[in-house]
Amino acid sequence: MKRFASLILASLLLAGAAHAAALKPDNAVNEDQLRLGDLFTGLPADQADRIVGQAPAPGRSQTLDAVALARIAAAFGVDWRPTGGGDRVKIERASVTIGVDLIQEALVQALRDTGAPDGIDVALDNRSLSLSLPAGNDGSVRVENLAYDAVRNRVNADLVAPASGPELIRQTVGARAAIMVEVPVLARRLMPGDVITDSDLQWTKLARDRVGSDVAQTAEALVGKTARRGVAPNQPVHLRDIREPVVVQKGQLVSILLQTSTMTLTAQGRALTDGSSGEVVRVINTASNRTIDAVVAGPNLVAVHTAGVPAPAAPLKSAAVTTALR
Repeated sequence: MKRFASLILASLLLAGAAHAAALKPDNAVNEDQLRLGDLFTGLPADQADRIVGQAPAPGRSQTLDAVALARIAAAFGVDWRPTGGGDRVKIERASVTIGVDLIQEALVQALRDTGAPDGIDVALDNRSLSLSLPAGNDGSVRVENLAYDAVRNRVNADLVAPASGPELIRQTVGARAAIMVEVPVLARRLMPGDVITDSDLQWTKLARDRVGSDVAQTAEALVGKTARRGVAPNQPVHLRDIREPVVVQKGQLVSILLQTSTMTLTAQGRALTDGSSGEVVRVINTASNRTIDAVVAGPNLVAVHTAGVPAPAAPLKSAAVTTALR
């Protein structure tokens, strides 16, 4: 076959002759049918309008090489000869494209219209799907035969385009459904000890089943807190990775407080670990060299308690007996 095509091309090249017609190397067409005028220039109007064959589908393209063009020219009496094997014409069919985003929006709206829960969203199984309509259409789509399985979180439906007028495309699609919630995420990477501010936050939507009880879901849960460890941006923030600001630092001198309804005892100590308000830290009494557990009660202040007596959050304001805690 290749040899036969080469013989045709060689004979046409040897024919020489005048070149009354010329090729149109790149061309866009809007119709279903391909005409001589889409391939050659310099033709009379009646000859240019003659139908050669079927045009590519909307959004698709087709390339005709020198052999194919020579055959068409000979069949329709076009005065054209190839100048070499590199002669070719590319035909592109103009189209209106309906992309994934528009398709998913149509599915979501159809689900809402049938009473699906607020916040529902879908992701097509085929994330590269697009529908190409002939140029001149409005690029709309409607949903028919919608089926939603809330247990399996599956959606199946027929897409019809355009939404009104003659049906040009019908496509069956499948998608995964999810109830989405909006959660705060960090706009920058946080390092240990960094304090989170409003400007550090942005919002993103996540499937509800991906948001556990340990994920921060409000700005109030994050602003003013510090990072225990490095926290990546654009990811859900786990509550275990943040803490209240450190008010007692490792190695810092602190006041150790024991307070009851009748007395207040104090001593000096040194923190062995960092601590935020309400956290338990290890502290060494600098006088007795005894290590104890204490609750951070404020800047440079920790509180201890005896068995059955909770540690106070602040010193008593009433009269009290103060002595050294040893």
